Amino acid sequence: MEGEEESQFDLEVISTSGVYKTPFSLIILIQLFIGGLVLFVVNLWFINSLYYLLTGTEFYSFGLKAEWYYWLLLPLNIYGNIFLFVFTVIFFSGGIFRILNKISPPQEGIFERGSKDWKYMHRRFWTAFFPIWLARALPLPWLDIIAYRSFGTKVGRSVVLYEGYIDPLFVEIGDFTMTSLNICIFSHLIYQDKLLIKRVKIGKACVVGPHTIIAPGTIMEDFAVLGVNSYTEINQRLKGNLIHVGTPVSITLPIQSVEESQHKAEKVKESTLSDDNNNKKTDSNLHEE
Repeated sequence: MEGEEESQFDLEVISTSGVYKTPFSLIILIQLFIGGLVLFVVNLWFINSLYYLLTGTEFYSFGLKAEWYYWLLLPLNIYGNIFLFVFTVIFFSGGIFRILNKISPPQEGIFERGSKDWKYMHRRFWTAFFPIWLARALPLPWLDIIAYRSFGTKVGRSVVLYEGYIDPLFVEIGDFTMTSLNICIFSHLIYQDKLLIKRVKIGKACVVGPHTIIAPGTIMEDFAVLGVNSYTEINQRLKGNLIHVGTPVSITLPIQSVEESQHKAEKVKESTLSDDNNNKKTDSNLHEE
């Protein structure tokens, strides 16, 4: 039965890119509350000091003397609090994520709407949604990698993850791989009342081009390139050292070295110049006649 259903997914066009909204999406409010609470506790002494400098009174005596230069620290305090809030939400959510995995261990397969795996996939999604969004809202290129790793995504060394959607579970990305803008890497697919979950493996030094979709079960071998505006089929394997393009991927092209590309460009240039010279000779002959 599972094999028949999976083959049906192979024939269908990928038409969903996320999950349904559920009551568990309210966890975002809890994440905001925990992050705000930590900020309040950590900064209470600083707020108390600034209040004392303004009014001459304190909320509570912390035994610290308020100094005028505290005002100069205010900008640094604001920046520091932004990062503190983000890291608090990431690590708190990572803990919730692991608890959900303990209650219902994630697994690959095809699941019905309303099943336990269906419900907990959505709960894990909404747990990771806000922290990953926060990590990408800050101008630190490594912060989203920290967030993904805290949710179980296997991300190698020196990996570049630009803005795009990446499922946090059942995704492995090898060392030195680069993703581009507006990409989607799905380890899950919702089609009608079915949920498909399959592991995605992206090898070392791969390139995922802009505006591409990687479907569940896809395997990209080392040094494979997925070309712009392409998407893979479910369980498709992309061989290494080749460029793969198509909707779905059906064409492979060799990867050229810099020298080969330059040589080819010179040939094209020489051919163009030769054609121009021939056209000029033809025009001059016509004028003479």
